[in-house]
Amino acid sequence: KKQKEAITHPPAPLMILAGAGTGKTFTLESRIIYLIEKFDVSPNHILGITYTEKGANELKSRIVKQIGKQGETLTINTFHSFCFKILQEHTPLASMQLLEESEAIHLFLERFDELGPFKSDEFAMDPQNAIVSSFIPFFNRMRDELIEISNLNIEYNENDGSQEIYNQLVDLKRIYPIFQKWKRNINVIDYGDMILSCYELLKSNKKILSLIQRKYRNIIIDEFQDNNFALNEIINLIVGERNHLTVVGDDDQVIYSFRGANMYNIKSFQNKYKKNSNFKFVTLEKNYRSNQAILDLANSSIINNRERIDKTLKSYLDSNNQKPIRFWGETKDQLQFL
Repeated sequence: KKQKEAITHPPAPLMILAGAGTGKTFTLESRIIYLIEKFDVSPNHILGITYTEKGANELKSRIVKQIGKQGETLTINTFHSFCFKILQEHTPLASMQLLEESEAIHLFLERFDELGPFKSDEFAMDPQNAIVSSFIPFFNRMRDELIEISNLNIEYNENDGSQEIYNQLVDLKRIYPIFQKWKRNINVIDYGDMILSCYELLKSNKKILSLIQRKYRNIIIDEFQDNNFALNEIINLIVGERNHLTVVGDDDQVIYSFRGANMYNIKSFQNKYKKNSNFKFVTLEKNYRSNQAILDLANSSIINNRERIDKTLKSYLDSNNQKPIRFWGETKDQLQFL
């Protein structure tokens, strides 16, 4: 019954909260087919986003098997593939090569001496650890959160701060534009650049944004809890005023938290679209995959997650005299609780 409720919802804001083994892929596949067959949505106007290439290929092949050749015109990609596709079609960045993380590490190690002198003692003593544990995660996070490096204010407070942490932040702020320049000089981009460049293009070029909005009129996003701020902003731009958006998420399976993903995406979606008269929230709770012993074990673990329920989280923060504080930037809707 719940699956059918999600499948047959008209082209309008829909959130499906689906745990593991609840028939999520079947529901997504059936919803796309229903939109095509019952609401006359052209497959060419549907954009599906998944988190792996394997998942994208599997979903598309299942739909093509059901509806035939017309399903070939569906666009089902990972976020990075989709963003790169937009850049290839509308910018000179198409000629650039992809810089893998391992290659970025090698680039830093080769030219590490050019980055000195460092304020941080630890960076200077252990270049490998500095690059892997600090440089790359920090630079990725800046782009994932759409933080403009020039707006990053670093202040040292001797009463509650570490001198070494302050020094590292100063070094990272100085090195970030150097890294971006290196990549431009050798004609490469990395995954973070794909997302950031796509956002900047759609934000600044109304003509291109309009073309993308007209092409992708119905958007379906899998693993929505694993979106970060930048990806959410790209989707908000493309959705525009049409609001034909379906998202599927599970707040107990946030995998990419190290890249800015968090369960607040789900709450943010509700806040954004709950005033829409056709907004719907559907939960898929019946598990078809696991036996009861496995479910009991999973639930006994999940129930200890303080951030799972807003009321529980608020109670926890209040009892510990903690307040939610913004992480990395001061203009983000997205909050991280520390």
